[in-house]
Amino acid sequence: MNPWRGREGMEVKMEELQKMKLLSEVALGERPPDLIIRGGKIFNVFTRELTDRESVWIKDRRIAYVGPDSDPSKDEKTVEIDAEGMVLLPGLIDGHTHAVCNRYGIEEFIRYLIPTGVTTVVTELMETAAISGRDGIEYPLKGFEGQPVRFYYTLPPVCGLTPSEEVMAISKEEFLFFIKDSRCVGIGEIYWGNMFLEGNQSERLREWIAMTSPLGKVIEGHTAGASDRKLQAYTTYGFSSCHEPITEEEVLKRLRLGYWVMIREGSIRRELPAVQGIFHRKMDFRRLILCTDGVDPQDFVEEGYLDASIKRALRSGIDPRILYQMVTLNVAEHFRLDPVIGSISPGKMADLVLIPALDDFSPRLILCDGKVIYKEGKSLVEPKPFYFPERMFNTVNPGKVFLHPFPIQGKVRVMELVTRLVTQEKIINLDDPEASKDILMVLAIDRLNKEGSFMGLLKGFGLQRGAYGTTMSWDSPAMIVVGYDPESMDTVIERLRENQGGGVFAIGKEVVSEFPAPLCGLVSLKPMKKIKEEMKHLEDSLRENGVRWEKPILTVDTLSTPAIPHLRITHRGYVRVKDRKLLDLK
Repeated sequence: MNPWRGREGMEVKMEELQKMKLLSEVALGERPPDLIIRGGKIFNVFTRELTDRESVWIKDRRIAYVGPDSDPSKDEKTVEIDAEGMVLLPGLIDGHTHAVCNRYGIEEFIRYLIPTGVTTVVTELMETAAISGRDGIEYPLKGFEGQPVRFYYTLPPVCGLTPSEEVMAISKEEFLFFIKDSRCVGIGEIYWGNMFLEGNQSERLREWIAMTSPLGKVIEGHTAGASDRKLQAYTTYGFSSCHEPITEEEVLKRLRLGYWVMIREGSIRRELPAVQGIFHRKMDFRRLILCTDGVDPQDFVEEGYLDASIKRALRSGIDPRILYQMVTLNVAEHFRLDPVIGSISPGKMADLVLIPALDDFSPRLILCDGKVIYKEGKSLVEPKPFYFPERMFNTVNPGKVFLHPFPIQGKVRVMELVTRLVTQEKIINLDDPEASKDILMVLAIDRLNKEGSFMGLLKGFGLQRGAYGTTMSWDSPAMIVVGYDPESMDTVIERLRENQGGGVFAIGKEVVSEFPAPLCGLVSLKPMKKIKEEMKHLEDSLRENGVRWEKPILTVDTLSTPAIPHLRITHRGYVRVKDRKLLDLK
C-alpha cells in the first residue's frame, strides 16, 4: 500500500511537510527553537569526527540545526543547556534484546534503562507469543506506547523443536496486520535449522519471509552451528543479521556474506573477549553492532545495561569512535531507521546523550524525543503503567502429571551437559556405577495444552538432593523439572501450578526457594531489586545443593530450545536438534 495515497495518506504527507518547513525556519533563524544545547563537542557518527564548541537547536522533538555556536532566534520559552566541555552522542540503540522475558516487567525494564543512555530499543517478542499467541504480541505493544523511551519490535516467528511447540504461532492474517505496523521492523530471529525442516514448520517461515521482503523490512537471523553450505543456503532467503558468532572467524565469515553482525555482550553470553581481534584488522566496521541480547536482573542492578557493555568494550581498547557507531548509526541503518534516529543531524529525532569524554561513558544528561529524561544522576520521568489481561496470568495448567519410575538397569539415553547450555546425546549403561554418576530425572510437561509429559535423564547438572522446576522454558510451553527424587518433583509441580509459573526448588515436601513469575509463566511484576533477591536466593539454593554451573536457572530454561545443540527435550520425548528426530529414553 502506498502511504501517500488517499485522504489519510495526503494528511500524513502534509503533516510531515509542515514539520520539515518548521525545522527549516528554525535553522534559518526565522523561528525560535524550543531548546538550545550549546558549547559541546559533537561526535559525528557519519565521519567519526569530534567537532568542538557547536550547538544543537531542537524544535518540536526534532533537531533543526547542528553547527557553529551562533545566536539563534529566541523567545521566552526557549530553554538553553550549557554543554561546555561535554561530548554529545546520539541516543544509544539496543538492536537485539528480549525486553519482555528477562524475568522483569516492561515498567521495571524502562525504569532501569533510562539512566543508561539507551533511548531506542528493538526487542524480540518470541517468549510471550509462544505462550499467549496474539495476546503475547499485542499487549506488550500497548505497554510500549507513550513511554519515555522508544520501542520497535520484531515479529516473533515462534520456532520450536517440533510443531507442538508452535501451536500459538499467529495466523497469516494476523502476521500481515502486525508486519505493516510502523513500529515493526521485520521478523525476529529465525533459527537456521527450522528453515530446512520438512512440512509446515518451514513452509510457514518461508511464506512469512515472502510477505516481508517486499515491504522493505528485515529478516533477523540465528546461524549458530550452521555449516558453510547450510549458512550459504540459509543466506539466500535474505536474512539480514546474526547475533550468534562467538569467534573472530565466525564474525568475519558472516560479514563477508553481507550480514550485519551483532556482537552480544549481555547476560546470556559475553562475546567481546573472543571476537575483539576483529578490531585489529584493516577493514570496514560499519556492519558491526554491539547489543545485549538481554540482561538479567542481577546484572541490570549491579552493572547496568548496554552502558555496561560499552564500558567493558572501552576497557578492552576498542576505538570509541567505532564503538559509538556500533550502538547508533549502524543499528539505525540496519533496521532502516536512519531517516529518524541514529545521528545528531537536522531532521532527526532529538535523542542525545552528554558524556564527559569519548573514553568515559558516564551519561550526565539524556534526551529522548527532545525531552530531558535524565540529569546528573536522577531520572526525570517515570514509566507509564499499563495492564495485562487476566488470561495471561493463567497459563500454567499441566493437568494430572504421572511420574514414571526411575530406570535402575540397562542401557538408556541421557542428555549430558557439556557446558552450562550445550548438551550431547549419550547412551550409558545403568549397570555401570561410574557411568551412572550424577544422573537426575528430567521431566518435560506440556503446561499449556495438557498434552502430557516425558521423563528423560540429565547428566552433569550436579544436583544432589531435591528438585528444581521452571516454566520459563525457551521457545516452548513446557514446564521442566529436574529432580533427585519423585516426592520433591511433585512438590515443585504443585507449587508452580499455585504460583502460575516461575522457578521453584524443593526438598521433599518443603519449598526451599522460589521465584514466582505469573505473567505467561515467564515474568514477575515485582520491583527489579526484589526479583534480583528472589533469583539470587534460588540460584544460591541450587549451588548449595550441588549444582556447579554459573546461572543454573538458565541451564534448565534452555533445555527445550532448538537454538542450542545437541539434544533437547519436549513433552513428546528427546529431540535431536540436527535432524529433529524424536527419541525415547531407551
